[in-house]
Amino acid sequence: MNQNSYNLLRLRKEIKPFRLQWFSRLRSTNDHAAFLRKRGELFAPAIVLTGNQIAGRGRNTNTWWSSAGCLTVTFVMPIDEHLAAHQVPLIAGLAVRDAMAEISGESEIQLKWPNDLLYRGRKLAGLLCERVHKADLIGVGINVNADKTAPAALRARMIFLSEIAHRQFDKTDVLMVVARQLRAMLAHRDEHPFGAMLRKYDRHHALVGKRVRVMQGANEAAISGVCRGLDSMGRLLLTNRGQTHRIIAGQVEMV
Repeated sequence: MNQNSYNLLRLRKEIKPFRLQWFSRLRSTNDHAAFLRKRGELFAPAIVLTGNQIAGRGRNTNTWWSSAGCLTVTFVMPIDEHLAAHQVPLIAGLAVRDAMAEISGESEIQLKWPNDLLYRGRKLAGLLCERVHKADLIGVGINVNADKTAPAALRARMIFLSEIAHRQFDKTDVLMVVARQLRAMLAHRDEHPFGAMLRKYDRHHALVGKRVRVMQGANEAAISGVCRGLDSMGRLLLTNRGQTHRIIAGQVEMV
């Protein structure tokens, strides 16, 4: 079987209790998951998976480029009332980061708050988490097997799992490891106290100690400062001239 295709029979058997919803082509797995939830046709926990995502979304108006070598999927989880919406991407990001480290054998994979995974400064994966229709949608896009069709403007800023590990991966295997790690983090939260997860997040946090700028919205001024990690609620801590800023969400760039 082509490594960039999926073994659906194996997935349906081995990803339980997730229910698999497979589509050969979608504009966006998150959008379709929200549509199915609204119609009462999607029950958590579930996975919405496509082999060809043509209009994936990132944060705000950003788009997510994907190809046959990319894994594009949305995990649909029941809401945990003890987690605020802005805390879900932190736990999910840590789970995906742990999955990537397990698969590749590379411990240097880092998290860039609030929703990216980096390897040596280049983007490996991104997440888009949305709380809609009484479910947490965790959209995950992972660059798995290198593809020469990537736009030139993106190529220097992105990296594939296959480039890190110097071998190709079966995307079925990759998806199963991600599903297992996400379920372990989110469905068994009593085994993973939030404070401990935040400390682990900061151990792999690419922004700690760096000077960054955070854009929070079109009508709000950007906030700059040195990143000190996350506070006990999962907010980004920036210090600037003795002042501490606590930020729930935003778009970050290093300066």
